[in-house]
Amino acid sequence: MARKKTPNIDFIIRMAEDFVNGKNYWNFKLDFIHYFIEKYDAMFREDAVYTDMISYFLIENSFEHHRNDPEDKLRKIMKKTLKELKTDSIDIL
Repeated sequence: MARKKTPNIDFIIRMAEDFVNGKNYWNFKLDFIHYFIEKYDAMFREDAVYTDMISYFLIENSFEHHRNDPEDKLRKIMKKTLKELKTDSIDIL
């Protein structure tokens, strides 16, 4: 069975992964929420449950709470959250 296409979810996850792997801090910090809001409806149609998980864990608990932290701390928190999103064990930060 082929994997369901999720280009909008993939875009947001890839943007976060690029950031934790060293891409530009300011571009991420300024654009991440913009793209998430812009793509939210399409993401929800692709996979409603995973979109809710991304919204709650990646956006609300990680990015929003730590957006003003030092760059290295934000990268570390985002990396941990991305790892948890790819597993079945999500801890609340």
